[in-house]
Amino acid sequence: MLLSLAEWVQNLGFFSDLRGSAYEYPILLALHLSFISLFGAMIVVTDLRLLGWAFTDWPISDLVDRLRVPKRIGFVLAATCGFLLFCSKAEEYYYNAFFRVKISLFILVAVHAIVFRSGVYNRAKELDGAAPVPVRAKWAARLSLLLWTGILCAGRGIGYLPGTAGLHFN
Repeated sequence: MLLSLAEWVQNLGFFSDLRGSAYEYPILLALHLSFISLFGAMIVVTDLRLLGWAFTDWPISDLVDRLRVPKRIGFVLAATCGFLLFCSKAEEYYYNAFFRVKISLFILVAVHAIVFRSGVYNRAKELDGAAPVPVRAKWAARLSLLLWTGILCAGRGIGYLPGTAGLHFN
């Protein structure tokens, strides 16, 4: 059923044209990677500050608050480009083990957000007064770095490494 849906989506006129384009697909891919880079940099800055490894002259709340909106915009732009790229090659991605890992890691990022948003990210002001940074905030940062690094690696695997390795999921 999922395979049939993937085939149907990628054969829609818009996505078929996108896949076969000489300029649009590469431009979309470049935009996707650019937005990931900007979004990723903001994630790294936030996480390094929570860990106390960098940007220690800045209050945690300043970094979290100032980067919140740009992070969201960067994520939405990267995700939109990624969705369009996926739809143009949905069947190929269906078989790609790296894509499956990436999606699984995105699910874990969502769990991470649910677990840590209220206790860490939405209470950044309280973290400013805490010395040292609470263990929960440091774990949030460590897991964030691990999950997003995994997503980046899996994403690059999709494009550059044979992802099927003889595996076909029906």
